[in-house]
Amino acid sequence: MERIEHHRSGLPGVRYIDAEYHRFAFPRHFHLDYHIGLMLDGRQRYVHAGERCLAGGGDILLMSPESIHDGASEGDGGYRIRVLSIEPQWLEQAARSLSDGRQGTPRLLASQLRDEQLRQQLHGLHQVLAAGERLEQEGRLWQGLATLLGHASSLRIREPRQGFDAATWRRLRDWLESRLESPPTLDELAAFCDLSPWQVLRRFRNHCGLPPHQWLTQLRLERALPRVLAGQPLSEVALSLGFYDQAHFSRLFRRTYGLPPARLRQR
Repeated sequence: MERIEHHRSGLPGVRYIDAEYHRFAFPRHFHLDYHIGLMLDGRQRYVHAGERCLAGGGDILLMSPESIHDGASEGDGGYRIRVLSIEPQWLEQAARSLSDGRQGTPRLLASQLRDEQLRQQLHGLHQVLAAGERLEQEGRLWQGLATLLGHASSLRIREPRQGFDAATWRRLRDWLESRLESPPTLDELAAFCDLSPWQVLRRFRNHCGLPPHQWLTQLRLERALPRVLAGQPLSEVALSLGFYDQAHFSRLFRRTYGLPPARLRQR
C-alpha cells in the first residue's frame, strides 16, 4: 500500500515528504524546488540526466530545480524515503553566506550521495521540522546545507574560525537573556550581530561549544531550575521561559537533569 504524507514546516519555503512506495512509478517529471531525498529502506531505481541509477537505504538523492527524472521500486519490496523540498532562495542565500558573498547559485555535482554526516543531519532535521523550535530548525537546516554544498557542489566554503570578542559576547548574552520568553529566529540573531546566519552559527559554536538553540535552551533550563525547586507552577515556569508547553519543558528538563521537574521537586 502506498503511503504519502506532505508536511509543512515552520520555515517558509521548506517542507518534507514522508512516503512509502510499492507499485507506484513516477513518470518523467521535474520539480521547481531542490529535492533532497533520504532513502530509509528498500531500493529505488531511477533515470536522471540520461543515466540509470539505483539507490538503497542510507543513500541521499539530490535533484536540482527542473532536472528531469523518474522513479520506481526495484523489486517487490517497495521503498521508504523522506524528501526535503527547499525553495531555491535557501540554497542561493546559503551559497552567498558560506562563501562570504563570493559565489552565487551553486551547481550540484551529483544526483546521489552517500555521506554519513549528512545522513545524520537530515535525520535530525526531519525530527525538528515535525516538532521543534524555529531557531533549532533554522540551525539544523543551515548546517545540513553547509555539509551538502561542501560535499556535493561547486561551492568553496569559507569557514569562520573565531568566536566573539568579550564586549560583543556580553552584549549578545544580555540580549538573549531578554529574549527567554520569545527566543529569536536565526535571522534576528544574525542581524543583531551584523553577521550572516552561517557566520553567527559558526562563531557561536566556536565561542561556547554549542549552537545557539542548544545554548539558549540550557540557559532557559538553568533559569527554570530554582523556580521549580521553589514550588512555582510548572505550566507558569514553562510558558514564561518560552517553552512550547509544559510537556515540552518537562521532556527537556528530564533530559538535562535526570528527572522530570515534578519528581525532582518531590525529592
